[in-house]
Amino acid sequence: MWSDIETSKDLLGYSIHASLLKDVVTNPKNLPITVGLYGNWGSGKSSILKILQEQLEKDDNTVVVYFDGWSFESFDDAKMSLIQGIVDALENNEKFFAKVKDDTEGAFKAVKEAFAGLKKSITWMRALKVTTKAALPVASAVMTGGVSIIPTLISAFRENKEYLVDLLTGDKAEEFLQNAINSENDEKKYKAVREFRTDFEALINKSKQGQIVILIDDLDRCLPRHIIDNLEAIKLFLNVPKTAFVIAADQYIVSNAIKSEYKTLIEASKEDRPHDNLGEAYMEKFIQLPYTLPKLSPKEVETYVTLLFCQSILDESNFLKIQEDFALFVSQNKFEKYGWDKIKNVLSGDNTHDLSSTIGFVSHFATIIGNSLRWNPRLIKRFLNAFEVRFSLLSRSGLNNEKNRFALLKLMLIEQNSLDRFIQLNSWTMSSHDTPKEILALEAIVDAGNKDFGEYKEWNSLELKQIFASEPKFSQVDMRELFWVSRDNLVDQMSGVALIPPHVKNVFNKIYNADSDSIRKNMCKTEITGLSSEGIKDIFTLLDAKLLTSVTDKNAYGVYYYCILNDIAGAYESFLEILSRIDTSKIPFSLGSKFKDILDKYGSDKKLITLIERNNRLMNSIKS
Repeated sequence: MWSDIETSKDLLGYSIHASLLKDVVTNPKNLPITVGLYGNWGSGKSSILKILQEQLEKDDNTVVVYFDGWSFESFDDAKMSLIQGIVDALENNEKFFAKVKDDTEGAFKAVKEAFAGLKKSITWMRALKVTTKAALPVASAVMTGGVSIIPTLISAFRENKEYLVDLLTGDKAEEFLQNAINSENDEKKYKAVREFRTDFEALINKSKQGQIVILIDDLDRCLPRHIIDNLEAIKLFLNVPKTAFVIAADQYIVSNAIKSEYKTLIEASKEDRPHDNLGEAYMEKFIQLPYTLPKLSPKEVETYVTLLFCQSILDESNFLKIQEDFALFVSQNKFEKYGWDKIKNVLSGDNTHDLSSTIGFVSHFATIIGNSLRWNPRLIKRFLNAFEVRFSLLSRSGLNNEKNRFALLKLMLIEQNSLDRFIQLNSWTMSSHDTPKEILALEAIVDAGNKDFGEYKEWNSLELKQIFASEPKFSQVDMRELFWVSRDNLVDQMSGVALIPPHVKNVFNKIYNADSDSIRKNMCKTEITGLSSEGIKDIFTLLDAKLLTSVTDKNAYGVYYYCILNDIAGAYESFLEILSRIDTSKIPFSLGSKFKDILDKYGSDKKLITLIERNNRLMNSIKS
């Protein structure tokens, strides 16, 4: 099995991305700079940061600090916690003192005194509860200035609605807010911010280091308010000459966290000027260089899976040889796969039959694996981990031969690629003591190259054809044994639920468990529309899993209903699909008004009517 924790072991060729970022953040002409390393959950952002950290630590002129934004999520004052965390990390970093440690002119002492001064400033700002220029939406105003400040702020932003983003993040925001609020206490806060920046810059200069690079991971796991606090801390307190920040995050999550946090202010100020893109515009003020990880290509997936099995099967010394050879190969062949033809030369005749056969088999399915698992490294690794666990179960039953191993992988690809076909295959298998006649028929159709699949037309896809055509054939193994180790997902896991990113599950759970329909309606509009297209599909996958388990689940129908009314892309089509897979005669008739609204929206669509018409009570409820 493979660890799901981020690693500096590069199996994806990501050293290239890390090297590019290193060149950016170590070039004095670029500093100060904040880089946004963007990618979906599981795309490898954390691993790139680890690789980048290793590369930077080899640079004598650079001090690097790795900071987990999630570490201080439990602190009320995330801004001050991040600042203090970075200051403490620098003070505990021996390299930060390397150029002044033996200085006879008192430079070492000056650096120590500078740290002491910064800590006093942090204590002072904590006492003041510093709320800087970008931290004054209505939500923060309630905490710091009381309800009386809200009308003042809303009025001020209405009068300047065309410049909302600039007022939240721009250089003149301090002056604007001071005029709007006119508070002596706030003047002390702004002064504390200015003094801290000056002192932090002085500290770096006294250390005589070339540049300080701060790597921040897991920002997108924080609460929306804390995400904004962390961005503000970087821009307003720490973004001084000779500094670079690389922030790894899911751009969708951060952008929507910003929109969510400023929602009240946006609604109050938009009038005739919408600010739907406030999240993106706000991020542009903080991130000078956005760097988005591309999705893996089929060749990269094949290489990645190949290296994962090398890591699993080979001993550590041989795998290290492969890893070093791959690093050299990818630096010269960015667009080529790294396969068995290269590996066998490195291993020089060692006993590698298991590795050779595994790589040879899996390489045929690289495109299916990538497509089924969204070209996402973490999902691919989790899929292969599930495969290893299931094969271990087979092995305990004495079925650990090569045919069973590869047939299990084929079955899991069907499971991941098409849940309906997987369930159908299970039904055939469990209804027969021998190889089901349906499996034999499908194998014959595929082997003959027939385009007419007759009654099996739903199996007519390139992926399924490729799986059925590959050896070993399902007819050559005991499919009941394979389904026995796969039974954990026959209820709902095979719908892909186990592979859905945590942040999407969190959005789903909030909406599904909403206290009222009005809340659920609003959340469908604000939360789901903020997800990526894949995230929206995941929401439907989770809904389908609920309805497959319980056809009477009113909450699941409610989420689908509001997604459809809010014109969420793909909602209606997905709704029709799940209705075709469940017993619609059991849908609660109390949902009649919702189904009527959907029928009205789609002009009494015959497809929907056909799916529900055998539910007489529901149809009567719709008509009444």
